[in-house]
Amino acid sequence: MSSDRLPLHPFSLELDLLDRMMNFEIADDPNYSGLEIQAFDDSSHGKGMLVFFNRRTDDKTDVYYEAGLKLDQANYAIGSGLGAWVETEFRRNRLEVSDRGVNADILFTDAANRAIEVRAGDYTPRGRRSAAFLAPMGAAITSPTSLPLIWMSKFDLLRRSGPTPVVLIDGRAASLGHLPAEPLTRRRLVKVTTDLCAVAVNSARSGVRLDDLVGLAESVVEAGGTRAVVGRAASHEARFEFDPCFPDLGDEPRIEDGTWTVFIDRSSIVGGTWQISRADKTKVRLDVTQGWKPSGLPALMRIVTRVAPVFRTWPTTYRWEAEISDDKVMTSAWERTGAGKGESYRKLTGSA
Repeated sequence: MSSDRLPLHPFSLELDLLDRMMNFEIADDPNYSGLEIQAFDDSSHGKGMLVFFNRRTDDKTDVYYEAGLKLDQANYAIGSGLGAWVETEFRRNRLEVSDRGVNADILFTDAANRAIEVRAGDYTPRGRRSAAFLAPMGAAITSPTSLPLIWMSKFDLLRRSGPTPVVLIDGRAASLGHLPAEPLTRRRLVKVTTDLCAVAVNSARSGVRLDDLVGLAESVVEAGGTRAVVGRAASHEARFEFDPCFPDLGDEPRIEDGTWTVFIDRSSIVGGTWQISRADKTKVRLDVTQGWKPSGLPALMRIVTRVAPVFRTWPTTYRWEAEISDDKVMTSAWERTGAGKGESYRKLTGSA
């Protein structure tokens, strides 16, 4: 390796932050199977509200957002891809999430001129006890452009001490997803979080030079190879670690396989194997063989993650491959290698 450059590798991490979020499963609406409210308040995105729906008919995602927000449409290509993308004036746009309680009050009109109204909340005078949770968003993506790790370090469920949540679609009250154990756990299947960190692992690329890619994130170098690629945003850190060190692709690799792990905020999230092969071009492949191992969750979500294994296993349906030319230009892509869209979870919650 030349002393004036970093070892060449084909890996990347991109971090995106979300201030607060609330998510519902919808059980009986003919148009929508899920709804999520997001609120931003930072220099990268601006300040404002976003609501997206999962369509029941074609599994696309419809997004409604306030003027002034700076958003990447690729982050919302969930399920079978992006549907409507509509700048919207919200007549009511409140989403408050704190240790003392939650309060959501949303009113706007969707692209089919249906009034959408959401009211939900709880009160926690003794303080909220949150846990870390990996959202299974990646399970629903049919054509992935990255390995999406949505890490909620302050995840919680609404308490039943608050009023019954209301979701009105065109004046009709939608039934919400639920679990049989809800009354015993004193929680509702309405998910909330603050300080969400979304990590995109190895975004698909076409025609990128490896020396340009290496400069996008911090490399931890050991013994002439890359021990880890590190990304940071605010107080969050993601670390893409290799064992043994990934060899410098600017030289002839002496080691051609190993293992990798992605950590977020020091928690091990997913892992797998890497492999280098050479013929007319260099090829690198990542297989995800280790899914997420939940711990410390509220009782209701412990039940969910045990009964519906998609929460733990969906990452293992992802595979990444890259092809690198002699002049170190890379094209890469992700593919799904198996099922895992969460049908068992939707049946469990009544939102199928």
